[in-house]
Amino acid sequence: MRRAMLLSVLLLAAGCGAPATRDDVPKSGELNAYVLSVLRSYPTDGTHGYHWPKDESAPPEAWRGNAHALVYGGQTLSAADPRQRCHCSGLTFEVFLEAWRAWTRAKGLPDTIAGLDLEGVRRLQKQWFGSPQDRSTLRTALVENGLGTQLKDLEQARPGEFVQLWRHDGSGHAAVFLAWERGPDGSRAGLRYWSTQKSTNGIGERVETFGNIGHSVNAGELYLCRVGRP
Repeated sequence: MRRAMLLSVLLLAAGCGAPATRDDVPKSGELNAYVLSVLRSYPTDGTHGYHWPKDESAPPEAWRGNAHALVYGGQTLSAADPRQRCHCSGLTFEVFLEAWRAWTRAKGLPDTIAGLDLEGVRRLQKQWFGSPQDRSTLRTALVENGLGTQLKDLEQARPGEFVQLWRHDGSGHAAVFLAWERGPDGSRAGLRYWSTQKSTNGIGERVETFGNIGHSVNAGELYLCRVGRP
């Protein structure tokens, strides 16, 4: 018994008994304000038009839907598009990256995402974009890398969370959550978000509603995530 208790104490002292507090990851929800600050810096006049390329076989450092060239650790992560276009996955990842960097500057921390090297961030970016086998996209990138949590209680959502939505027609969208749209009875009828899409000629805010068919949002396949320590 005494030997087991001693072993337990030693494990705790070594940090093996419970997850350590990560100073290189924001507290849960701490990044939201930075996210909102970053998204307000983008013009909504059509400067960054929407474009989703059909050929995605480009090299790793090629344009990945970002509105601006992305540099990480002094190396090109994703090149800029000559026409300044962007798409939803690329833009939301860019906002995440720039918000995180703003947070590290404010805290006097190294300019990295939780110590990841360039290839680590490229893996994170690939997860953020998702695949036919992984429709949760940014949820995988944040949750499985210990960078955030998925909100199970959607009423807890706050502006600045990241969201991956899917519609009943099979189409999807990545965005920054702004607010719930409410029905006459106060129930959630849809959501307002910020992203890039054809309907707003590129970057802008949009409202979509929940439903059961067609282009309406499938409330059962809505991945709403908060950046920060789990």
